[in-house]
Amino acid sequence: MGQSTARQLALIGRVVAVMRAADIAVWLFGGWGLDARLGRITRDHGDVEFWVERGQAQSSKTLLIAAGAIVLPTQPPAESCEFTWDGVPFSTAYFDRQPDGTITLQGRWSDWKLPAESFGDDPGMLDGLVVPAMSATGMLAMKEQFPALRHGRPWRDKDRADIETLGTLIRGLH
Repeated sequence: MGQSTARQLALIGRVVAVMRAADIAVWLFGGWGLDARLGRITRDHGDVEFWVERGQAQSSKTLLIAAGAIVLPTQPPAESCEFTWDGVPFSTAYFDRQPDGTITLQGRWSDWKLPAESFGDDPGMLDGLVVPAMSATGMLAMKEQFPALRHGRPWRDKDRADIETLGTLIRGLH
């Protein structure tokens, strides 16, 4: 494991511990979320991303700042917040649960619709650390919709590989 990966993994542990202590749910997504679903670290990652339910966005931000994270004023506050903690960048993005259970977002990504089962209690695993992670179904929905979103872009090679891996994970779960 490289130094950057080790530092990101340590950061994940700290963020999860801070949020658990305050009973605020977070879920890893992106590359780290996929690795957590696989139960192993597959590659180096450029970032660490967590989902937080919008009703807990401000509390999570306040707790992270109190624990030592520094806010970076780079994102629209209705969508997400970027931080750095001991030089390791990460972000929290915010979602809303609708009465029918589906998940929606605000701002630039309001056309993204995620399935109700995107955020549950089934944890993932990273190097022996139990971590909350977005469901494979939710991550696949994110990836599949991305090119068609008004602010989306075409899939990269790693997106195509992630879609294949997520599909395999989902088929293996059923």
